[in-house]
Amino acid sequence: MLLVGTIIGAGFASGKEILSFFGDNIPFYIAPLSGLLIFGCSVLFLALSKRIKAESLSAANSKIMGRAHVAADIFLLFNSLVVLSGMLAAMDSLFSMVLPIVPAYSIISGILCALIVAKGIKGLLGGNMILVPVLIVLIVIICCFSIGTPQFLYSFRWFYPSAVIVYVSMNMMLAGTVYMTIKDLSLRQIIMSSVLAALVIAAIMSLIIFALNTTGIKTDMPLMQIALNKNKTLFYVALAAIAACIFTSMMVAMSGLTQWLKGLIGDTKYSVILVLLAGLIFSNLGFENVVSFLYPVIGVLGAVYIGICLVYFAKIRRRERRNIGYKRSGIRSGKRTERQPNF
Repeated sequence: MLLVGTIIGAGFASGKEILSFFGDNIPFYIAPLSGLLIFGCSVLFLALSKRIKAESLSAANSKIMGRAHVAADIFLLFNSLVVLSGMLAAMDSLFSMVLPIVPAYSIISGILCALIVAKGIKGLLGGNMILVPVLIVLIVIICCFSIGTPQFLYSFRWFYPSAVIVYVSMNMMLAGTVYMTIKDLSLRQIIMSSVLAALVIAAIMSLIIFALNTTGIKTDMPLMQIALNKNKTLFYVALAAIAACIFTSMMVAMSGLTQWLKGLIGDTKYSVILVLLAGLIFSNLGFENVVSFLYPVIGVLGAVYIGICLVYFAKIRRRERRNIGYKRSGIRSGKRTERQPNF
């Protein structure tokens, strides 16, 4: 549920993220292909974490990249800033569907988030694990309202695989910040949790693609517009659930940036104020522009990061196989050695 909760943010739950990356007439095979890549990336991050046993993502980057880890840390900070600005802009887009007084919603929610982060957010993020199943149910119900004849035919038209890679990489960078610190999973747990997360995301993504192809709605929050058009009660319930998920994502992003900045200037209050101001400045781009322009940048850089992790993992596997070969040779030559587990 951790990966599912990370990916199902404002962009995914509203349908805007998928629409921005894949456009109109989205091929049906985008969802299973994305699920397959999500599975592979999940296994990669969890397997690396099991071997590296780092206490933080920065520590993991130090082992993977050596001195070049500074560049990776800067990228992850930029990722957090993009997430923060996207969540602030999402608040404006979401509540302006009820009463358009932008940017009041981003400012109010940003100040409230800053006050909470300044006092510590321990224990407050656990509610996201409760909200995510509720949000999944609401997405399914909203998409069911779109059952009918699609405006666009499901085509086998050619698409650029890079779009799927960038999309999955963007989403996996959020999950990777947590995955890299999970050290105690067995091989079976890694495989099963990755399969489950990939299947859930692929299934929900298929429903959203069906809804987008059927309705042809292209607003900032297309699924919310579908709900508003069909059932106002459902719309307000979904609005509350998405707003809560947006706020928890906002707290995670703001907390990480504040802790980093505090290490430089030594004051939590000024750090959180500067982080809030930076987030509000970028959020002025608007939710649609943040998703359309900044998310793909994160996706491209994330694909590079995942590629580096894959190369590092391949080196670890070669070294492990070589060590096992040496130990087997030692056993055959009469030397007493203990064979270490392969995973």
